[in-house]
Amino acid sequence: MDLKEFLLLIKRKRQTIALILASAVIITAAVSLLFPLRYEASSRLLITQESGEADAYMISRSNEYLGNLFAQVIHSSSFFDLSMDSQYNVEQSYFSGNYAQKMKIWRDTVQSRTLSDSGIVEISVYHSSPYQAQQLALAVNDVMINKNSNYQSNGDKVKINIIDQPLVSTYPVKPNLLQNSALAAVFSLIFALFYIYIFPEDRYDWLLFGKKKHQRREQKKELATNAVWQSLPVAEQIQSASEAVNTPAVAQSLPMSPQGNINNILR
Repeated sequence: MDLKEFLLLIKRKRQTIALILASAVIITAAVSLLFPLRYEASSRLLITQESGEADAYMISRSNEYLGNLFAQVIHSSSFFDLSMDSQYNVEQSYFSGNYAQKMKIWRDTVQSRTLSDSGIVEISVYHSSPYQAQQLALAVNDVMINKNSNYQSNGDKVKINIIDQPLVSTYPVKPNLLQNSALAAVFSLIFALFYIYIFPEDRYDWLLFGKKKHQRREQKKELATNAVWQSLPVAEQIQSASEAVNTPAVAQSLPMSPQGNINNILR
C-alpha cells in the first residue's frame, strides 16, 4: 500500500480513527479521576555559605553538594519527625498506617530537586487540601532553615534562606488530566493508524453513525457478488476457488459457499 492509498484509507476510516481516539481519551480520564486530586505548594530555598578563604568554585561545588544532600534528607524518617513536630498546623492523621506506610505517603507527598550548581532547592508538596499543602511546605522549610545543622557538619556557616514562599496551585495538578489525555490521544492515534492498516476491510470498522447505510452497502455488495458467482459456469467456479485456496478438498466445497471467495474471482 503506497502513501496515496493509505491517505485515502485514512479518509475512509476517519470515523474508526475518531472513535478509537475518543475511547482512549475518555478511559484515560476516567482512570485518572479514580485517584485523589491533589494541589501543589511549591517553594524555593537558597543555600549559602561563609566563603572564608575558599574560592568561588569550591563554594559553588559545596553548595551543589549540600543541595543534593538536603534533597535526599527531606525523604528521611528523621526529617519527617521534625516536620510533624513543627509549629504549623499539619494534619498528622493524613499519614496513616504503620511507620513504613507513613514514610511511603511522606515520600509521595513531599518531593524536592536541586537546580544544577546554583545551591537552589525546589520543594513541592502535594496534598488533597490546598491549606494542608501550604502548611506542610511551611513545616518543611522551617526544618530546612532552622535545623539543617542536624544534617551537615559546617554548623552556622551554612545558611538557608527562602527565595520563594510556598505558592499553592489554583487547581489540582495531580493527576495531570491534560497531560494524561494528551498522551492517550497520541498513542491511540498511532494505534488507530496501525489498526486500519492491518485491518482495512469494512467489517472491522468502528461505526457510531451511518451503521444502517454501511449495512445496506454490505448487503448490496453481497447480492452483487452472488449474482456474479451464479452467472459463472460450475467448472469456472471450481477452478477459481481452487486457485484461491490451493486446496482440492476445500475447492470442492466452495461452490456451495461462494461468498468466501468471490473477491478473488472478481480480481
